[in-house]
Amino acid sequence: MDVNKIENAFKDILDALGESIEREGLKDTPKRIAQSYTELFSGLLQNPEDMLKRTFEVEKNDLIIEKNIDFYSMCEHHFLPIFGKIDIAYIPNGKIVGFGDIIKVIDILSKRPQIQERLGSQIVDTIYDTLNCQGVMVVIKAKHMCMTMRGEKRVNSEIVTTSYKGIFEDDTVRRMEIFSLLK
Repeated sequence: MDVNKIENAFKDILDALGESIEREGLKDTPKRIAQSYTELFSGLLQNPEDMLKRTFEVEKNDLIIEKNIDFYSMCEHHFLPIFGKIDIAYIPNGKIVGFGDIIKVIDILSKRPQIQERLGSQIVDTIYDTLNCQGVMVVIKAKHMCMTMRGEKRVNSEIVTTSYKGIFEDDTVRRMEIFSLLK
């Protein structure tokens, strides 16, 4: 990530807005934004599959649900925040990972310019493909600042998306079971 390029670009943005980068409150703003972007978009420099390499064998392939995982991301259309909760359910195939490792996958994938639908699909694909599990389902509930600060200005709107792979694709009963457990 080119921090100097980000800093200079934001100086240009401030200039285009008619602001002075010499104004007291804005003097270090381009530098602070460049530094924060290295954290906000750190997922671009990481491979989420690396977080799922340490596995544990299990005898039974019972349903596993991890819910209410906080996340934030940046809408790739407006570069405004998206934030909310993610629920993940998966049925292993002889091996599981730690709950913290799943959170790390979410962090990596959400710390990229994103759209909510793609984020869900990427989480599902990463877990399904890396663990070779029987099925994965992800439900994302999020608020989009691009809908509350501009455009439609709907403060209370929440977007809900689902993504699933494996046995959940053809098993409506199983999907309904997960939805009932998530309530």
